[in-house]
Amino acid sequence: MKTKIILSLAIAITAALVTRPVFAGVIEPHQLVITENSSKSLTVKYDGSTANILNLTLVSPDVWSFFVTGFYFPPGSSSLAWVEPENSGLGNRVDILPTQVVVNSDVSTTLPLLANGATVPNVGTDGFDLVPVSMTFIDNAGAAETFETGSTLGLLFLSLVALLGATRLQATI
Repeated sequence: MKTKIILSLAIAITAALVTRPVFAGVIEPHQLVITENSSKSLTVKYDGSTANILNLTLVSPDVWSFFVTGFYFPPGSSSLAWVEPENSGLGNRVDILPTQVVVNSDVSTTLPLLANGATVPNVGTDGFDLVPVSMTFIDNAGAAETFETGSTLGLLFLSLVALLGATRLQATI
């Protein structure tokens, strides 16, 4: 009889140790963040890491494709677009295909444009824990592509002074 009690107690203690606690609360979604750094540079992070991102490939300037491991997209394909910060008439289009993601930057699109940096919930599901995944697109390429007007105007002024000086020098000869 003592062995039955000890055996039952050992099973209960083992079950208590291996059972995960359950807390009621809000489950935070996973984050897929796509950042365009320039027309040839794109960074993709899943929950802050690049570990689940496979074959991030520059197809051509402003076009990339990649795969996310363990990530399930809804059936069929869907597309999202974020506004191009330098030109509100253009967008950054993200096509979510069954097996990969394709990014086209600086394109004309009929899709509704989200604000740069906006997060879209429930674009897919993480296959490991079945938690929804949100997607954010951040376009930082404009900072790399725009001209710094102070230096540009300074160089223009310097070249005009040199040209004016050269014409006056030639007139005196």
